[in-house]
Amino acid sequence: MMLSHRIVIVDDERSVRSGLSNLLHSDGYTTRAYASGEELLCDDTALDDVDMLILDIRLKGMSGFELFAELKKKSALPPVIFISADQEENMQWYAIALGALTFLRKPIDVDTLLTLIRSELSQREAR
Repeated sequence: MMLSHRIVIVDDERSVRSGLSNLLHSDGYTTRAYASGEELLCDDTALDDVDMLILDIRLKGMSGFELFAELKKKSALPPVIFISADQEENMQWYAIALGALTFLRKPIDVDTLLTLIRSELSQREAR
């Protein structure tokens, strides 16, 4: 039996965290959700066996970009999807330049999100 993939979500909006968690659970994934980058960094097991990260860019405290840079210092990261309600065009290009899988604007198109996740994780399994 294959274990489900684990996805970590970091977003300071409770409704986004729970909505994404519920959506991903309904598609067979396990999730862990954090309200801030600092909260994730305080959890020593947060990245154990994680297959993907979904990071909001505009967080209270450290930004999603700052969290990404901090995590990258510690170890190789799984694929990262950045999300944001911010409409600034440069954010998308910056996220991709950092090495993110993609950048999605809120409100998130759930079909696009699920397609990206399924595709990336199945490609990683094939390798």
